[in-house]
Amino acid sequence: MPSKTLGILGGGQLGLMMIIEGRKLGVRFYVHDEHEDAPALRVADKAFVGDHWQELVSSSDVVTFEFEHVSPKALAMAHELGKLRPNLTSVLVKQSKIREREFLREVGLPTPRFAVVNSRSELESAVERFGKCVVKVPYGAYDGKGQYYTGNPKELSEVPNQYPLLVDEFVRFSKEISVVLARSASGEVRFYPAIENYNHEGILIYSIAPAQVPDEVETKALRLAKQLAEALNYVGVLAVEFFVTRGGDVLINEFAPRVHNTGHWTLLGSITSQFENHVRAILDYPLGDTELLRPSAIVNILGKPWNEDMANRILSIPGTKIWWYNKAEVRPRRKMGHVNIIANSIGEVRRRVFDVMNIIYGEEAEKILKSPWPKPDM
Repeated sequence: MPSKTLGILGGGQLGLMMIIEGRKLGVRFYVHDEHEDAPALRVADKAFVGDHWQELVSSSDVVTFEFEHVSPKALAMAHELGKLRPNLTSVLVKQSKIREREFLREVGLPTPRFAVVNSRSELESAVERFGKCVVKVPYGAYDGKGQYYTGNPKELSEVPNQYPLLVDEFVRFSKEISVVLARSASGEVRFYPAIENYNHEGILIYSIAPAQVPDEVETKALRLAKQLAEALNYVGVLAVEFFVTRGGDVLINEFAPRVHNTGHWTLLGSITSQFENHVRAILDYPLGDTELLRPSAIVNILGKPWNEDMANRILSIPGTKIWWYNKAEVRPRRKMGHVNIIANSIGEVRRRVFDVMNIIYGEEAEKILKSPWPKPDM
């Protein structure tokens, strides 16, 4: 029998990959989700749906989550029983974008300038003060949802008249990067190399590792990510997203108290994937080596159904693998799967990213690929 049972709250693709990668450790996986067709339920040792989260928490040795917005009651019960990893503070801070910003400020970490507004007049004043800015609803805003870009108080008609709202000064960054780390209960930290990300309309399209940034920028980002992990007394895999300004400053945009899309490259490009290291960390196993094996990338497959021809064309490109999430419904911008890519050089990785993008998105790719990076020589 497996030595430990790990309960996962949330049955999406992150839970799916956590289970597949964690199987090699001999761990038994229980999963809870509100929907019986959630991807991770299909590979779980035992599935719990709807109101049956109490049984999962009671019968698991350790409980984790693959997304922040899972049952608050389940999180609270796991916390009270001493089973929840990462801890409750980590997820509560993250559930509200306002609380996240305020926490980062409280612990002395750099962020874009921001304001919390409680009325239309306060909102207009913040926009006048910041100029171009991003207005965000505090709950449920992710992958570009619940975010409104504006540079003028007269452009606020689409912003919901609900308060409080978070107003971030728009950062004219040179690059977006992220740091993924694993931290054990004893405080041991393993860093993956910084990752360079490209988002389109608020959602990640592709990432490349390692990030092409000066050493001092990566060093600063690693230091800030570790500082955040220590402030949270964090156990597990933590992802921190940064803006690198044109002046070389590094600002935290947001963090994720879990495995993260920008760390999917580790499934092929690192000795130990982020998913295995998360399982190791929360079960008190020694952390795995995070060394980069070869330059790596991922491309998200957004809003596209499974297509045999598309898969064959992608897999004909050297150094590629497809992860398909088997979600029940295809919707615009929904993450249906991703492609892992490795190569012997950053230039070759970029060329393969462009090839994969053109296969997935066809004529849309040219619009999406308005990247901060120059196009590679084809």
